[in-house]
Amino acid sequence: MYPKNKPSIEPNQIKGKLCLIIDDFGNSENDLHRDFLTLSNDITISIIPGQSYSEDIAHMAYKYGFEIMIHMPMEAYNWHHNNLDKYILTEGLSFQQVKNKLENAFIELPNALGINNHQGSKATENIQLMKNVARSLKKMDKYFIDSYTSVNSKAFITMRQNGVKTEIRQIFLDNIEHPDSIMKNLDKLIELSHSMDVAIGIGHVKEETYKILKEQIPILKANGYHFLNVSEIVR
Repeated sequence: MYPKNKPSIEPNQIKGKLCLIIDDFGNSENDLHRDFLTLSNDITISIIPGQSYSEDIAHMAYKYGFEIMIHMPMEAYNWHHNNLDKYILTEGLSFQQVKNKLENAFIELPNALGINNHQGSKATENIQLMKNVARSLKKMDKYFIDSYTSVNSKAFITMRQNGVKTEIRQIFLDNIEHPDSIMKNLDKLIELSHSMDVAIGIGHVKEETYKILKEQIPILKANGYHFLNVSEIVR
């Protein structure tokens, strides 16, 4: 793997710590997907399993030194059957069914260190399903990031209660794909980093997101902001 691009900043010079996750890799291997892999490799790449290019992107990202996680499909309130059904975690699944789906996802993407939820507004509200996810991840020694797609999510607290290393997302960078909105959200994340140990932001494989991160990450680093991978912040 390529070495991590860690800045040589003294602890008392760090203005804030940021963790950036980029979701939705795996369904393509076009120029935009490859462009994200030219960014600093202290952001974390989250890949949807079972897609046409999931394994290829995972191999490439790992080669370039990126931390990889699985963007695990989970049931949303507006869920419709689609090509994610092989892996999707839904209400009513038994512990063994949940465990099998997670194990198969990690077999497909063996370098992944943990998961975050893809959609999941309904799934993450279900305590029994989250217990089954937690028990499975604990056995595999994998972490969980709650993408927090529902204000009623039970994922974070359930992981905590079951000894799974976890954290929760604070900001979605690009829920509106417009430069002004993305910059505003990035500014919010930076502001949060002044009052939190680490501020966690999630973006997606979108053109405007790439352009802004390409420009802003070097500026932020030069100004004393420290970027961390997910495995460095979960507890």
